[in-house]
Amino acid sequence: MIYLRKLKKEDLMSLWEMAYSQLNPVWKQYDAPYYDDYQYFSNFKEFELQKSESILSNSNRLGIFVDDKLVGTVSRYWVCKQTRWMELGIGIYDKKFWNTGIGKVAMLQWIDRTFQDYLELEHLGLTTWSGNLGMIKLAEKLRMKKEAHIPKVRYYQGKYFDSIKYGILREDWEKINDNYYQINGNS
Repeated sequence: MIYLRKLKKEDLMSLWEMAYSQLNPVWKQYDAPYYDDYQYFSNFKEFELQKSESILSNSNRLGIFVDDKLVGTVSRYWVCKQTRWMELGIGIYDKKFWNTGIGKVAMLQWIDRTFQDYLELEHLGLTTWSGNLGMIKLAEKLRMKKEAHIPKVRYYQGKYFDSIKYGILREDWEKINDNYYQINGNS
């Protein structure tokens, strides 16, 4: 069973092992690697001291659990709160869980929850880059619309990539996502 929940203190060790204990984790090669923002922690204690408070108090980042095992996180952030512009993200840290449908089910739940939590929102977005084909496919499976394709604005490892933006309106989400689709993650 795939579900989302707030991260707890007992999840921190698993999160550190999967996401922050490696110098160059595979998942970060796809998650906006052109930003030099990855934080490596050589030991759990250091991670716990520096990150636990912000992780445990953040209601805009939830854990993705498969049969009670943490496999990743979903996130949401304001591009501009004043104009009600919010974007979503997802990270599945262990490659063996990629291309299994977990991301789709997690994002279906996250989009639903975000529209419920923020009744004032009419649009949710997702931004990726042309080097992350998995995220592009996921956005399309979620029936998000490609809203922007900005060529050659992401420079990484000596090569230019495109920025790609997807989004969905609340009214479209409600139309295409009946109970079966929401619960099972099937299209």
